[in-house]
Amino acid sequence: MKLYLVTRAHKWLALSRIYIRHMQKIYHLNFFSRVIFLLLTPVCFQFFALGFIWHSIYWGVITSVLIIWMVFVLISPLFGRIGCGWFCFMGTVTDFSGKYSLRKTKWNTPKLWTRLLILIPFFLSAFYFYFINKENGLTHGFAIEPNFLKLSFNDHYKIVWLSDISFAFIMGLFFDKRWACKNLCMMGVLCSAGATYTRLIPVADTKSCTLCGRCEKECLVGIPIVEYIKNNNGLITNAECINCGKCVEACRTKTIKLKFVWNRKK
Repeated sequence: MKLYLVTRAHKWLALSRIYIRHMQKIYHLNFFSRVIFLLLTPVCFQFFALGFIWHSIYWGVITSVLIIWMVFVLISPLFGRIGCGWFCFMGTVTDFSGKYSLRKTKWNTPKLWTRLLILIPFFLSAFYFYFINKENGLTHGFAIEPNFLKLSFNDHYKIVWLSDISFAFIMGLFFDKRWACKNLCMMGVLCSAGATYTRLIPVADTKSCTLCGRCEKECLVGIPIVEYIKNNNGLITNAECINCGKCVEACRTKTIKLKFVWNRKK
């Protein structure tokens, strides 16, 4: 019996070490994922760019881009803003230029009025034209047609793509830590609303944490992580977290891990 318990203990210890090594590399996987989607953007632009959500509503069609981002919004109460952190090509560009930002911004809770200023006109205008098209018999009754927006990288889409990339790059230069993602992105608003209840969050061991602040400094979103560690039992329950794993990588004492926490009050 004693030998069995010792064997089981060694097994669990080995598994825990594998888990820790895996968690330490999670940001490498995240970075690889975002770069892949960034490189795929010119090929699959109509599947990724948020502006095509407007076009989907305009024509009354459930397209690939609408399906993809609807899924990210629907799973955000469980997995948080993984669409923003692992998929969005504009967020990746913002992260790159944000390293060289001309203006270092402090953490501020995203402004509701700036979010609504983008969110409401975006969807209201799309549905307004949808109803006009419906009266003219041009809509498709929101049929599921993933390939309705044909993949074509013609001159028009090249200009749109370059505009999106340039906007993200400039916003990163003047407003670091994904300020635009937090305050101006319509999908970011919807995903963060769901992420208020997410069960996948960074968790810090308050006993081993030295409160050095390195995780907070490296956070791509600029979340005040140290405050959560001190005042929230190590549970970093901020809805703006994109689950990229940067804080896990930055922590020298390997205190922070991404975990599923089913009871966020504990």
